[in-house]
Amino acid sequence: MDHLAWPDMLLGMRVLETCLYVNDLEQAEAFYVGVLGFAVQGKVTGRHLFLYAEGAMLLLFDPAASAMVGRTPAHAGASGGHVCFEVQSAEQDVWQDKLERAGVSVTRYRWDDRGESLYFRDPSGNLLELAPARIWGLSQMH
Repeated sequence: MDHLAWPDMLLGMRVLETCLYVNDLEQAEAFYVGVLGFAVQGKVTGRHLFLYAEGAMLLLFDPAASAMVGRTPAHAGASGGHVCFEVQSAEQDVWQDKLERAGVSVTRYRWDDRGESLYFRDPSGNLLELAPARIWGLSQMH
């Protein structure tokens, strides 16, 4: 199946939340809120941090604490995940400068005429990406 020929039942769906696992929630909060500018929606010290990300939620979990059975099913995982956040092409130089001023190493990758991605790692080693929607042939969010 062509990667852009989505099944009819998926039309209108969007990702509501994405989860990453982090080794240090306080360090993750400093990075995601202080460097990337996300807003804290909720948190439980030592277990999780819920961040608002432009119409969706980014959930950061401590791997050991989230593997324990509780009111919701256990979340089991480890750091080393990947998530891409949509940004406009015109914003990428500003983001690269901001990240590098914060001591974050950034790798730029060009997807032919579809645009570029900025790749970098959070303090736990998760691979993050900033890219325009057109790298997937999608229309922009904004």
